[in-house]
Amino acid sequence: MRTFEEYKEIEVSGRVVFGVVHAFGNLRALASQLLLAEGIGEKADDGMVIVDAMAWFPLDRFMRAFDRASQQMGDPVLHQIGVSTARTAEWTPNVRDLKGLVPQIDRAYHLNHRRLGKVMWDQATDQMQEGIGHYVYRARPDGTMELEATNPYPCAFDKGLLFGAMKVLHAQGAILHDATHSCRKRGDKSCTYIVKA
Repeated sequence: MRTFEEYKEIEVSGRVVFGVVHAFGNLRALASQLLLAEGIGEKADDGMVIVDAMAWFPLDRFMRAFDRASQQMGDPVLHQIGVSTARTAEWTPNVRDLKGLVPQIDRAYHLNHRRLGKVMWDQATDQMQEGIGHYVYRARPDGTMELEATNPYPCAFDKGLLFGAMKVLHAQGAILHDATHSCRKRGDKSCTYIVKA
C-alpha cells in the first residue's frame, strides 16, 4: 500500500470525508472500519464513525483509506464516493451550470484542502498553494470541455465527482474518460475527462 508521505502537511475538509460515509449508505459499517483504521473521525458507541463536517483530517491517512476501499471494493465504490462527495464538498460561489462549474473545479478542489492550517485557495486573492496536483481545464474547439486530473485521488472517484456535480446542478451532459490519454489506474500521473454539457 502507498504511504502518501508527500501529503503529511496537508489536510482534507470534513465535508469531503463525510462524502465517503454518505456514499456507503447501508454499508456504513464498512466506511467506519476504513476511516477509523486510519484514525479519521471518532468512534460512536455503536461502533460507527462520526465525522465532523467542519473539521480537517490528514490527507495522507484519507488517501490510505481510499486505497483500502479500492482494494476491497473496486471502482464502483470509488465512483459512488465521488458522486456523494459532489453533494457534500464546498464549491466555489455562484456556480449555476456545468459550463460554469468545470473551469472552477481546481479552485473548489483547493478550497477543500489546507496546508499547515491555511486553505489552499484564497478566494479574496484567487491564489492557490501547490502540493496536491490540479484539475487543468481546457475548452475544446467542438464546444466540449477537457479536464486533466493530476491529483492523488483515484480515476473512478474523479469521474464520479464530475457525474455527481452534474446531478447536483440538475444538468444534462456526459462525462467520458479519454482513453487516448494517460490514466492513473495504469500508473500514470494523470487522467483526462471530456465533459459534454
